[in-house]
Amino acid sequence: MLLRNRVDEYRTLLAIGQLSLVAGLVGQRFIHPAADFWQGFVMGFCGVLIGVSIVCNTCGLVRWRRAREAGS
Repeated sequence: MLLRNRVDEYRTLLAIGQLSLVAGLVGQRFIHPAADFWQGFVMGFCGVLIGVSIVCNTCGLVRWRRAREAGS
């Protein structure tokens, strides 16, 4: 809700979604800590980033479709 005023444009949502997807996949692939706790933490954080990506991309596509139908 804090980003509602700043994230009105669908391009912004799609950019946030793509950046969080890249960060989540790169983190999952290249960050391998030694301790068990930190491995779980990194995997959980990467999962959160991928989840944010799914939500932002879906919302961005819905807003893009609405804008296209409205003719703007």
